[in-house]
Amino acid sequence: MKTAFVTGGTGFIGINLVNELVSQGWDVTCLHRATSDLKYLRGQPVKLKVGDLNDAASLEQAIPESVDAVFHVAADTSSWSRLDAGQTATNVTGTRNVINAARKKGAKRVVLTSTASAYGRQNGPLSDNTRSTAADSWINYERSKWLSEEEVRAAGREGLSTAIINPCAVFGPYDTSVWGGVFGVIKAGKLALIPPGSVPVNHVAEVAKAHIAAAERGRNGENYLLNGEHVSFATLFREMARMMGMELKSPVVPGFVFKSMAHVAALVATLRGMDPEMTPEMADILCRDNRVESDKAERELGYRRVPLAKCLQDSYDWLKAEGML
Repeated sequence: MKTAFVTGGTGFIGINLVNELVSQGWDVTCLHRATSDLKYLRGQPVKLKVGDLNDAASLEQAIPESVDAVFHVAADTSSWSRLDAGQTATNVTGTRNVINAARKKGAKRVVLTSTASAYGRQNGPLSDNTRSTAADSWINYERSKWLSEEEVRAAGREGLSTAIINPCAVFGPYDTSVWGGVFGVIKAGKLALIPPGSVPVNHVAEVAKAHIAAAERGRNGENYLLNGEHVSFATLFREMARMMGMELKSPVVPGFVFKSMAHVAALVATLRGMDPEMTPEMADILCRDNRVESDKAERELGYRRVPLAKCLQDSYDWLKAEGML
């Protein structure tokens, strides 16, 4: 039986990855913080280990000896500059700690969950030949995820077998925050303006399968971009509204207007001692035409794109079944 160690197993992608690993017959160990909600892992045939990415000793104790694959899914995905220091500690130092612990325990491969955002701002579709600009990005999420990839690449040069997965906008069951949260925003009538950008949409089940395929047969040291149905945010948000029996009449505004509003909102939130609902960093990303090519992942990992309607329906059905909509 193959063995897996998963960080971030209580999060959106992590839970789906754990479920898929179990269904494929893997012996799974999950790292979780003492404060983590284990609701969706309870009852699963997995081993639960308490630890923290910034506690190297806890990682060494948690990772099984000679584990077949370490799936480092955990990350800080915030986009608010006031949280940058903690985000860097989690995404960069935390990744370094996972890698060091994995090496000490004789892990056969480390698979990092990254993001298309680790490539930074680009003028065209992301592909295998795209050079990241994130090192110079003013958005710490982009920069810190690129730096976490650099930690993995450095370990690869020292002999550790690695692979990196770069998804885009991921939808599906167990998403209670990022994109799943947009359903709640729309239902509450709080989506006043629509940004002019676009994004490829991934289904979380296929993202999870891509992780496992990367562990089993991915090429050492490779990044695997995951494309999906490419849609404008106007189409995406209006389709989400339609699923809830609503008509979204919010206008699409020019990028400079959307970003200016986000800067004002951030200033007001700061004066009130609160976190803004829309940060300047997130606004910048939402105003981009985000495009990705995933030929390599489709060819080498068997990654499959899923139609937008299926991605959204599965998110909506799960949220509704959980009483969140």
